[in-house]
This record gives sequence, structure tokens and C-alpha cells, in this order.
Amino acid sequence: MKSLVNLEAETRDGYHITADMKKVWNIQLDMFQKLINVCQAHGLRCWCDGGTLLGAVRHHGYIPWDDDIDVCMPRPDYDRLQELAAKEFQEPYFFQTAKTDTHYYRGHAQLRRSDTAAIRPSDSYRPFNQGIFIDIFVFEGVPEDEQEFREVLRWTGKRMKYLKSVDYNILLSGRFGLIFRQIKWRYLVKKHGFYNLFKPIEEAFRKYPFDTLPLVAQLGQDGWKYQFDRHIFDETLWMDFEQTKVPVPVGYDKFLRTQYGDNYMTPLHAPTNHGTLIIDTERSYRELMPQVRKAYRRAQLKKILSF
Repeated sequence: MKSLVNLEAETRDGYHITADMKKVWNIQLDMFQKLINVCQAHGLRCWCDGGTLLGAVRHHGYIPWDDDIDVCMPRPDYDRLQELAAKEFQEPYFFQTAKTDTHYYRGHAQLRRSDTAAIRPSDSYRPFNQGIFIDIFVFEGVPEDEQEFREVLRWTGKRMKYLKSVDYNILLSGRFGLIFRQIKWRYLVKKHGFYNLFKPIEEAFRKYPFDTLPLVAQLGQDGWKYQFDRHIFDETLWMDFEQTKVPVPVGYDKFLRTQYGDNYMTPLHAPTNHGTLIIDTERSYRELMPQVRKAYRRAQLKKILSF
């Protein structure tokens, strides 16, 4: 695999980046480059999102304390990518959605490397792929009627919570109030199939076209809190990112001011959103999952018994 980052340990902005983290970055950038190539081949729009966009503008690469890649796409392009995924992403790449992976409950796709591991201990009981990943978020049009907007968020958010509960380890989490929800939704999944229950979420979002409504947002994620003028995405620019180039929306300044405030160019050390991930660049999640599950069970039982 080609090196897309300097793989040596270094210090940036007073923050030490280990050689191991550089290996993770390189795998993530390899996946991003694969995604970019597929999108360019089929005329699909995609851009850096969130901390990755901030990193591109401010650091010309990763934010030193960041550990992931965030990408965004408009709904029409995202749907087309889903159609192409089986052909375009072959092993070790895996395009993960509720349709392609067992009980994957998130409202966005993740592109994974199946020969690696990025396991969240609390997810170690879930049966889906947990290789190193990049996030692919979806921008939808924002309903112009505020009441309608609130209702679609309420309904889709509730359904995603229900589907998430299907594989939740209630005993080890201590959230015993979820037992009745889990029983009901396990029955529904057995009867109808997981994706058939997830599909209405995407159908609800498709009612609000990205290319015609004035405001757009990531309705399936917390990103709905940030609404953007659609014209921010009218054109694509290319920026240096580590040892490659990545696509960013032409209105990146408005995007970043909306999400991070007017002082976004001033670095602020902050933790990542992924919590504790068990990451391995050399071994597959399939090999490590039993060990992580065992350690998680032991830690949670110890916590429960300490009360």
C-alpha cells in the first residue's frame, strides 16, 4: 500500500503523534483515496466533512489529535454509490450500510478495511464488520416547515434507537429498561428483516431533495444541528492533505464558521468522538473480536459487582 502520510512519529502543534497512529492515518487515507477514485469515475460528488475539512484548511492534513476521516455526500450521489458499492469495493475494502451488513444500525455508511480492527468494546457483541473505517455522511434537504422538520427528526431518530437496541447487551450495560424494547424489535427483525425496517428512514429523508431546497443538513446524524446554505456545495476545490489532495466544498469558510465558529483557525485541543477504540493495523477484527468481548465482559461485570 502506498504511503500517503509521513509514517514517522512527530510533534505537531505541541501534540505528539505516534508512528502507530500514522499507520492508522495511512490506512484511512488509502480508503479515502479509493472512495475519491470511485466517485470521480462515476461523476459523484463527495467532500471532506467536519474535522477532516478543518484539518485540510488549517493543517493541510490531519488535525494532530484526530483519529478519523469524515466525508460527506448529497443524498442522490450517496444512493448511487450504494448501487455501485458491491462492484467497486472488493476485499479488503467493505462498504458498510444497514443493507450490506448484519444489523448495522447507523444512519450513514462506513468504508472499512476488513483486514484491520477498530473495535469499540461496547460494540463487541454486535455482528457487523469492525475494521478501521472512514465515515461517509449524507446531506439531505431541510424541510421548510419547522413542525415537519421536527417530526421527521423525531420519527427517524426513534426508529434508529429501536434498531440499535436489537443487539444491545442489556445485562452488561445495566440498562434493564431496554429489555421490552429489545424483545419487541428482535421479533420485528425476525419477521420483516433488519433492512426492511431500516429502509423507511432513508425513504423519509429522500422526500427532501438536496438539489432544490435552500438549506441542507445531515438529518440522520447530530449534524442536523448545523444547517448550511446549499450553494456552499456548488463547486469542488482540491486541497493538500498530508501527501495527497482531497475535495472540499467551495464554500468551506462558511461551512467551518457554522460548525466551529469564527475562530476556527485557532487550534483547540479536544478529544475525539470515538471514545476507546481497540485499533490494530495488522490483524483483522475477526481475530480480535473474541478477546475484546471477553475483556469488556470482565470489566463490566466488575463495575456491576462494585455497586
